[in-house]
Amino acid sequence: MILYSSPREYKHTSRYGKYRQLVDNLDSYVETFNQSIIRPSEQDIYHTVLREQENRLDIIANIYYGDPSFFWVIALANELVDPFVVTTGSILRIPAITSLYTLGGVLRRE
Repeated sequence: MILYSSPREYKHTSRYGKYRQLVDNLDSYVETFNQSIIRPSEQDIYHTVLREQENRLDIIANIYYGDPSFFWVIALANELVDPFVVTTGSILRIPAITSLYTLGGVLRRE
């Protein structure tokens, strides 16, 4: 089972400072992507997962964004470590598509 360890405190600037550390039994790894934060907004929608949508963020992403490849946005916004563990009845925050492209948004290119 893989767990997140508590964040490390670096006494100097490190290129890994923004990454979380994963621990699997005796081995530890550093995440390979920079986890962005998707801040809540007033335009966000909340979705209750139905039985046919259980463990299928791609279906939910297709409903709200018209693109199943945006499943990772929903996982990131809801801090889901494993997007294949989403049970029936879970309430998910669906970020407004416009908030993803605004300043500080995860899809904005500087």
